[in-house]
Amino acid sequence: MNYFGRVNKKYLIFWIIFISIILLAEIGLQVYFLVNKNSLSLPALNSTTLIDSPAKIEQKVFGYSAKGSPINGYEIGNGSDVVLLIGAIHGNELGSAYLLDQLVLEIKADPRLVSRSKKLIIIPVVNPDGYAVSNKLNGAGVNLNLNFDTTGWANYGPLGTYAGPNPFSEPESQVIKKVVEQYKPILMISYHTAGGIVSPEDGEQSAVLGKWYSGKTGYVYFDDAVAAAENVDWDFSGTATMWFVESVAKPAITVELTDHNRGDWSINKSALIQLIFSEGVPVD
Repeated sequence: MNYFGRVNKKYLIFWIIFISIILLAEIGLQVYFLVNKNSLSLPALNSTTLIDSPAKIEQKVFGYSAKGSPINGYEIGNGSDVVLLIGAIHGNELGSAYLLDQLVLEIKADPRLVSRSKKLIIIPVVNPDGYAVSNKLNGAGVNLNLNFDTTGWANYGPLGTYAGPNPFSEPESQVIKKVVEQYKPILMISYHTAGGIVSPEDGEQSAVLGKWYSGKTGYVYFDDAVAAAENVDWDFSGTATMWFVESVAKPAITVELTDHNRGDWSINKSALIQLIFSEGVPVD
């Protein structure tokens, strides 16, 4: 009697321990998937392990506009490979700012999305004076994306094409110049609206970056050859991306979203996440 009582007691203890282990494992899995559901759902990261060292996120004032408005942005990450992303250099292109703000929110939700090798400089609104009143030009009436010191610079004329009295006459373009000189980016993407295209600057590196981004988003790849074939006058001097390539010999592209107000987040999400998560310049 005592023997069988002892045996039954042992089986009871065994089953209690076994069931407890199963329950703890199930709870652990539920917690894991709850915490990581957003990260695990990203297509670009299906075969990649998230980094275990979250990126720092610092909001900064990079300078001030023609009317004294702060030019806000973010320095994100701990790496040495700097990626420069800018939007709303034309103040009426609201969607470009929305897209970059959305990227920052995504990173804040999971800072591990930024590669250890990367540092991001994100300036959603380069032209805060124009942005405040949905005006393409800055507070001094200058088209900022024609105000950079490039080959063939000209001050152009009326109807939104006035490039200023001289290159870098505007504080906003000076801010971008200072950022490039200070952080030395390995690539630059300038977001605009609304053409649904990706346009690379001259050089093979820019072409590679542009074709990669076009392939990820479905935007039309639109280089000088395409422009010539379609008889489109596309080659403006004085742009931020042209100046970047001429100054630092690194790749730069212009991305035109499909709508002035919407940010095309769903279209750009996969490309942007892969851009910030991968090492170097993505080319696949």
